[in-house]
Amino acid sequence: MPHEEINKEVTERLKQIYAPYFDSEYLDKNLEVPRIYTDNVQKLDVGDLYSLSRALSNTISWTEMFDDEFLERRNTNQRTKNDTIFLVIGEWGSHHEFLLCCDKSSEDFAKIFDFNDAHPWCGHHNEVEWADFREFLKEDFKIDLE
Repeated sequence: MPHEEINKEVTERLKQIYAPYFDSEYLDKNLEVPRIYTDNVQKLDVGDLYSLSRALSNTISWTEMFDDEFLERRNTNQRTKNDTIFLVIGEWGSHHEFLLCCDKSSEDFAKIFDFNDAHPWCGHHNEVEWADFREFLKEDFKIDLE
């Protein structure tokens, strides 16, 4: 499947995951999976990174696990900067998750975060962040993308 179609499919599936949390207009305007991620993740052999289907299924699990606080803030118009769209792209060690920000309205768009047994929707702080998928691969796995 061509890269553009893969990106479109992942984006559509992510919209379905986030439909209970954000209205369709917001998702249409702001949800974007960075192409550098979808174009490259399937070519890499990095045990800490999920396949695209596993990234989507883990995103479902994590949003459902941590949605109570988010929904309370959303329903009272008290959303925070962390109440954005994330894709859970991998894990390492015990309870460390890598989250990719897929929300163009956020200053964190395309950044990757390492959360230890936590999620940004719960107001937790990340342990490490990378500017984008390229920097993440280079700094954490010593992989240079072409």
